Amino acid sequence: MIFANIKLLDENFKVLENMFLQTREDKIAYIGTTMPEKTSADEEVYDGKGKFLMNGFYNTHCHVPMTILRGYGEGLSLQDWLFTKIFPFEAKLIPEDVYWTTKLGAMELISSGCASISDMYFHIESEAKALDESGMKANICNGVTSFNPDEDLANNRGWNETWSLLDSVKNGKFSSRIKVDMGLHAEYTNNERVAKLIAEGAKNAGLGIHAHLSETAKEQAECAERHNGQTPAQFMKAAGVMDCPAQFAHCVYVTEEDEEILKKAGSFLIHNPSSNLKLGSGIAPVKRWLEKGLKVCIGTDGASSNNNLDMMEEIHIAALLCRGATKDANAVSAADIVKMATVNGALAQGRKDCGAVKVGNKADIIVFNLMKPNLQPDFDTLANVVFSAQSSDIVMNMIDGRVVYRDGNFAFINREEVYREVNERLIRILKELAADQK
Repeated sequence: MIFANIKLLDENFKVLENMFLQTREDKIAYIGTTMPEKTSADEEVYDGKGKFLMNGFYNTHCHVPMTILRGYGEGLSLQDWLFTKIFPFEAKLIPEDVYWTTKLGAMELISSGCASISDMYFHIESEAKALDESGMKANICNGVTSFNPDEDLANNRGWNETWSLLDSVKNGKFSSRIKVDMGLHAEYTNNERVAKLIAEGAKNAGLGIHAHLSETAKEQAECAERHNGQTPAQFMKAAGVMDCPAQFAHCVYVTEEDEEILKKAGSFLIHNPSSNLKLGSGIAPVKRWLEKGLKVCIGTDGASSNNNLDMMEEIHIAALLCRGATKDANAVSAADIVKMATVNGALAQGRKDCGAVKVGNKADIIVFNLMKPNLQPDFDTLANVVFSAQSSDIVMNMIDGRVVYRDGNFAFINREEVYREVNERLIRILKELAADQK
């Protein structure tokens, strides 16, 4: 496809006018100021007048099958929310439930400009199937939990699901868009012995690790009680987790000493502003992270703690929250936020040829219609994207050179079928939960 006479955001976060961009197979083949030669007579030329092209977003912390839990467990703190509402509901989910709820989440992600997600859940083979069929990229893990200090991980579902999915990926069951991470749910859902085994397994297999870290003040304080004054970050370091490429979600209560540990390890910190606000967890010190040169990404978290998977909304809130919390209108720039949601996210997933509009990179492209009331006048396009744009302004999402969404239509998802399946499954699970309470 050739995008002609279009405004675009280049790899240096510069907005360029009247540009031409050509994709070939799954990559960006040409960027320039003149029309490239067509590769075939029927190659589409997309009219870029009034449009803006940039790289798709990387949502680096998500629990996409939780779309079925949207609105469930409202008004509770994190611990109460998890243990009294979420975990009992999730115990009823079967693989087919996860498949369909993932399809629902994929629709929301794709239409809000996502190219890829880092996801933590269970029944991950079903999740991988749904995301792959939808055309998305994904780094998928099962967030391993173990409350038994003597547990043999050979009998742990999360551990076994990880290796099973890795075998499926290696054997070509899924496209190259699907990658596997090792998941360690959190310090408070594991113990030091298990954390060390998980880190050792990930290191030996060359996998990254995805974990929750310092999400609440309660987590931070109770970790110190359990582990001789250690913070969750110190616990993770001692367990060897940071010897692997690591993504840590939330990090609201990391100390400045923790930040130095994370920086030295090269770990990625994932900012989840909507979830942290909704659950009353607090506000992450993002300005401080940026000043220290830490690698920061953005994630939506799940649709039960957010309650949506809309990356446009997430980057908007991330920018406003950082400035408001620090009382500094320069605390974070529009380019800073976009970098977190694109380049940094791709690097966190180990996708070095992704995240920026650059010749040779994967063609992960989203297109905005600038001819909308909320995007006019177009004085500062990047500021408009961060502070003014809505998901409804996105008219195309191309992932690995394939158009997966265009003008409100999904290329690989049957909208009505997904809605029907998810709602029928919700009714079944609620009936099962009600029966348990009798």
